[in-house]
Amino acid sequence: MGHGLEKMLSRGKKLVIQVAEGKKRPEVPLQAAKLASETGVALRDNLPNYTSWKLYQNEVGQAEVGKVLNKVAVRHQFPSSKNLVALLSSHFNIVCNKSFVCLQSRLEVDVRNEGPSKAACTDIIKKGVRQTRYHLKRKYFDESLSREQLLAKEPPPKMNKEEWIKLVDYWCDPKNQVHARQFMILCIYATCTCGCE
Repeated sequence: MGHGLEKMLSRGKKLVIQVAEGKKRPEVPLQAAKLASETGVALRDNLPNYTSWKLYQNEVGQAEVGKVLNKVAVRHQFPSSKNLVALLSSHFNIVCNKSFVCLQSRLEVDVRNEGPSKAACTDIIKKGVRQTRYHLKRKYFDESLSREQLLAKEPPPKMNKEEWIKLVDYWCDPKNQVHARQFMILCIYATCTCGCE
């Protein structure tokens, strides 16, 4: 993963991401693919799984989304030490001075200012969060089991117990189960009426 970016970084370059005003993705396919890939990696490793995107709109949620945006596009500084330099230089493109080690991001994206680039990254995060919940439900949620039986199982990897409890409660709520069934019926109906038979 990221072989093209690795070649660019070894030459001292970064991939510049440009998103046109009013667009949700870069027009250049390579830029769109690399942005989605890098954002997805940062999302999986750094963002907690809430039950709804609306929960990311409060201050705590915005801080979590900001962390992911920073992982994608901003340099990170750490106090300098020989062990840290040796460890990081084997995996990342770094810049060192006497007091700090700077990890360089692989992409050049403007996420500090409100604009199309930040909106595109946020949209990728939003869709990634929804997709993550979908995959978690598909893999770990069994409608035939009770809430207590589901909670007795270990939470999925990279997920803490509190997040897992909230997701199971959300999925077990009868209101959400009715909504999911109605959506599934609409999808089946749309498939049948499109004339694809």
